[in-house]
Amino acid sequence: MTTARPRGRPRNYDPEQVLESALRAFWKGGYSGTSLDTLAAATGLNRPSLYAGLGDKRTIYIKAMRRFQDYAREHFGAALQARPEDTSFVDVVARYLHAAINVDGPHESIGVSGCAVISTATAEALTDPEIRQVLDNVLEEMDHQLLARLREAQAQGELPPNTDIEAMGFLLSSTAHSIGIRSRAGHTKRDMEKMVDSLARALCPVK
Repeated sequence: MTTARPRGRPRNYDPEQVLESALRAFWKGGYSGTSLDTLAAATGLNRPSLYAGLGDKRTIYIKAMRRFQDYAREHFGAALQARPEDTSFVDVVARYLHAAINVDGPHESIGVSGCAVISTATAEALTDPEIRQVLDNVLEEMDHQLLARLREAQAQGELPPNTDIEAMGFLLSSTAHSIGIRSRAGHTKRDMEKMVDSLARALCPVK
């Protein structure tokens, strides 16, 4: 007698890999342009298995954007850490902008570019409160991470005491966002890397 196989996830189901594949699909096609069939093809799961494992399309999208948020937080956080070879805070700012290129710049190997969240959530945020909240959370966390480091730098004498931390943080985060937008428009990593050191010196006040 043949025993019917239960429906659901395949035995080799790896939720992290599936979510990564879903992230790449949304990153490339946007929320509206990525169908459940597209997600099924990208993850290797059929639609019932995909739904059972991760939920509906909107739920999968939000989980995927949270995954990207974790990725960005880790890379920007590492870039902002002081290093023994730093000669001034300009080095930290340059490293932060290089991190923006690595996080939001072109990823040729997987065919995506730009910030996954900002590139895909801004249109949906106009009509979907939950997606708008994800976008706001990402922007707010990025600002908080950067401002915390700038305040620390000022307290430790890496930045002049009269530095307008709020304005500097706004300029740096805006530059990082611009890198993602320009990347989405086709600018190459080489194009943007040529500007990073000059931008760091322009954005960072000298003690």
